[in-house]
Amino acid sequence: MSGRPRSTVSPVPDSDQRRAGFYSAKRLSILLSTCLFPAATMLSSCVVMPANTHLDQKRSLEKYDALGIDAPVVLPELKDEGDSGFSAADFLTLHSGLIVSGEYIDEDFKKKMATSRQSAEGVLELGFSVPIAKGGSGFGSCAPVTADGYFLTAAHVLSHEESYVLYATSNEKNTFIDYAPVRVIFRNDAADFAIVKAELKTPRYLTYRRKPMTPETTLFAGGWMHEKGGGVFLEAQPAAGDTEGKFTRIVTTLPMIKGDSGSPLIDQQGHLCGVLSTMRLGVIVKMKPKSTAVMMELGEVEKLIRVDRAERSGGSRVPL
Repeated sequence: MSGRPRSTVSPVPDSDQRRAGFYSAKRLSILLSTCLFPAATMLSSCVVMPANTHLDQKRSLEKYDALGIDAPVVLPELKDEGDSGFSAADFLTLHSGLIVSGEYIDEDFKKKMATSRQSAEGVLELGFSVPIAKGGSGFGSCAPVTADGYFLTAAHVLSHEESYVLYATSNEKNTFIDYAPVRVIFRNDAADFAIVKAELKTPRYLTYRRKPMTPETTLFAGGWMHEKGGGVFLEAQPAAGDTEGKFTRIVTTLPMIKGDSGSPLIDQQGHLCGVLSTMRLGVIVKMKPKSTAVMMELGEVEKLIRVDRAERSGGSRVPL
């Protein structure tokens, strides 16, 4: 075993379950299991067949992920020592959230969530079951950007009246899945961008990339229920309907697939560059993979979060 954490995928036991094991040099075993009803494969805000597949994602990740993510990850299972060199897949698993419709948060779901708190010390086991049926919508990912539960996501992910976020949080001993309803503090449907707040701790969150990207910038994306993908930056474009210049669309070569909306787009240093919004689609002809992320001007994101935090804590209103 090499000194760098790596990601492996074991055989799929049946059509309803995928299981991935992660192993680090410190003998930390991270097990993430996902159980979805077959209808989950119908999840998409799109009405045509995607040109990209899970195989495209795996190939792209193998091409770009040789060096891992150059950013430390702190876990109680690592005795709170920062360990760097995590693969992009592992890093994104621990630095993203899953958004689901509130209709799926029933008593059975809550019992299954509670089991993730019972893993042995030194072993991180994240297991959940989301019975998405009949092509349900309002299902996607989000990017944590603070330690107190603020996330960025794509606006179209929030298609239900009530949505919940699932996140791999930690206490002093273990890492486990926690969940909470989200409150929308900002939403722009034209730009497909939103900021939400959940009342849970998010000890592992993403910091922003603040310098321009170039064609050599390697990027990764994906939430923690799907395969992750790798690629490079192509170009930045103005967002549709943005008359004030607050949003940027980031075009990449990443082969993302349906269900990846809202996933964090990160660089090799683990910095957040945007959240996935759209993917290239095709019906007959296989087209070159291409996905688009969106990002709001960082000063505006930080101001909106600062204002919301002050208002919720009873502080004075901060002018926008």
